[in-house]
Amino acid sequence: LSPRYTPRLVDKIEKLGGARYMFLTHIDDVADHRKWAERLKCERIIHSGDVVDITADVEWKLTGSGPWNIGSDFELIHTPGHTEGSVCLLYKPLKALFTGDHVAKSEYSDELNLFRMYSKQSVNLQLDSMRKLLDLDFEWYLPGHGYRIRYEDVQAKNAAIESLLANYKN
Repeated sequence: LSPRYTPRLVDKIEKLGGARYMFLTHIDDVADHRKWAERLKCERIIHSGDVVDITADVEWKLTGSGPWNIGSDFELIHTPGHTEGSVCLLYKPLKALFTGDHVAKSEYSDELNLFRMYSKQSVNLQLDSMRKLLDLDFEWYLPGHGYRIRYEDVQAKNAAIESLLANYKN
């Protein structure tokens, strides 16, 4: 998600202690990243596959296919498909995965959706990236758009991923 910079929102974040890093999940949603970084004095992170003019000055450019860890609480997972540099962020203490535009809840059901019409790289790569998520311990999907999803446990999350993969085979 790329929230527009607003004084009200930045004030709330500062009251919570600010931010050390700003994680940019992919190139589509990076509006106002410079304003946020300047105000919060945080370092930005993006995958090199999504570096263009607007993100050329980002402090951390991830290369390769990861995963990458920030301390023991955060894991970054390269999930290409929507864009070449799409990356999800796993916040381990809450078992929460921030997915950007990689995957979200369907508008019409409780199923997962890749939103094929918005895939800028490859749906097949996006499906391969979904398979990577089967190995991760999380219960929350927190997408850049749409509704969050909480699964009862990791097995339920994996069943939802397997269902999505099966639906795209048909």
